[in-house]
Amino acid sequence: MAVEFLDAPDITEANDIPEAPEMSNVDLAKNLARAIGQGLTFGFADEAEGYARSILGDETYTEARDSARASLEQFRTESPYLAYGAEIASSIPSAMVGGAGLTAARLTGKVPQAMALGAGYGAGTAEELEDVPQSALISGGLGAGLQKITPAITEPAKKLLQRGIPLTLGQATGGGIKRFEEAVSSIPLAGDVIRSARQRASEGFNTEVINEVLKPLGKTIPRGMIGTEAFEAANNAIAQQYQKVIPKIGIDFNATPESLVSKFANQLRPEELKAMTRIIKNELTDRIVDGKLTGQAFKDAQSAIRQKAYNFSTSQSAYEKELGSALTDVSFEVTNALSKTSPNLARELAKADDAYSRLVPVRRATVKAEKDEGVFTPSQLSTAIGQEAKRQQTKLALGQAPLQELARAGRATLPATLPDSGTATRGIVANALMSGVGGGATIGMPITSALIGGGLSALYTTPAQSLLRRAVPAGGAMLRTPAAAGLLGGEVAKRDIPYLTIRPSDRNLLD
Repeated sequence: MAVEFLDAPDITEANDIPEAPEMSNVDLAKNLARAIGQGLTFGFADEAEGYARSILGDETYTEARDSARASLEQFRTESPYLAYGAEIASSIPSAMVGGAGLTAARLTGKVPQAMALGAGYGAGTAEELEDVPQSALISGGLGAGLQKITPAITEPAKKLLQRGIPLTLGQATGGGIKRFEEAVSSIPLAGDVIRSARQRASEGFNTEVINEVLKPLGKTIPRGMIGTEAFEAANNAIAQQYQKVIPKIGIDFNATPESLVSKFANQLRPEELKAMTRIIKNELTDRIVDGKLTGQAFKDAQSAIRQKAYNFSTSQSAYEKELGSALTDVSFEVTNALSKTSPNLARELAKADDAYSRLVPVRRATVKAEKDEGVFTPSQLSTAIGQEAKRQQTKLALGQAPLQELARAGRATLPATLPDSGTATRGIVANALMSGVGGGATIGMPITSALIGGGLSALYTTPAQSLLRRAVPAGGAMLRTPAAAGLLGGEVAKRDIPYLTIRPSDRNLLD
């Protein structure tokens, strides 16, 4: 089960190296099947093969099992990537089944399940029965540890990456890699490269928020357009939609203020009824000409009534809240009149209204970021959404307000986790890299920074970061499998390592 070269004796002469017979294609296929079988059976395929061959052939169980193990070890030595890759990959379906079983048994949580599955695989990799407790114990610990420390793309980062936002590896995985990335950004010259890459992600977020605003209209802005320029483009696109629809609007609307208010006679007090009658007259019926509400008059009436409805709905007075709700119903009635007369126009107008409602918090965030040329942060956007969603408290609590999901993902991913300067982590990482690359005073800080910066310039290009975002988490996913924990644990169990070796007296305690 172990990597053979780790146990190899010292060799002083090249001629002393024994030559293993070349593996035939048939043997290669058999061994590949063995590796896959090991993964599917949590490391017990060699025992299963030994038992089957002892029943069907002339070999004893031990002879057949050891023969299968020897062939598999040769395969691992000659084709380690294929052998270990096949075993680890094939363990994933078994791990999923095992995880479902553990969940049904009420053992939940990624770390506890990784410990249990790693222990199970460690038992399978043990050479003999008496080695099972030690191998299982070590593999279980490794399973839990690898689950915690190996990098993976976070769920918020996945949402941003799906939208094409160019996150750095640290932003995508979080945790230690993100903190290390931020610490390295303190190094002169080299840090500029990382900060530039992180800024690209922030600007990509800014652009994507504007695209989300324009989504109801089916429009986007060019990649790289950010800040005030992006807001202006969105505002113009929404204005064009209104300009396309408003001139075509013409609906018959003969309702009087009294007829509209009468529907709420049992809901409102006389004071609110009087206020409502005045609002409807001033903002709606006075705009009707010859029994029709057309064009700009329709838009102005809707905007005025909605604004007053919003103001009353956010009041501390229960009576004014009722008035706000009644005015909202009147607004819907006007819109329904348009829907009945011109359904296509109503749909196009609804798109403009939806886009405009999304633009309102973005406008507030853009103003807040004026000193940064309107390039707002996820936190500024989140604050603006909360301030504009006073009538949508339930949606806000559920994370369903417009743009809220995107803002939350950005807030969890983009901001730095380390303070800008003066932290021990930044100092330790910077000193380690500077002395390690430059040899301390031998080369000197400027040249050392240039050397590190040159390397990072290549690593922090958009294509390189895209590759790293795939490669590093993929490697982490492989290490989080039970097979990885079991194989490593089985190898460690063979070593006479203090505190990790279970002596016979220890086994008696486990029995």
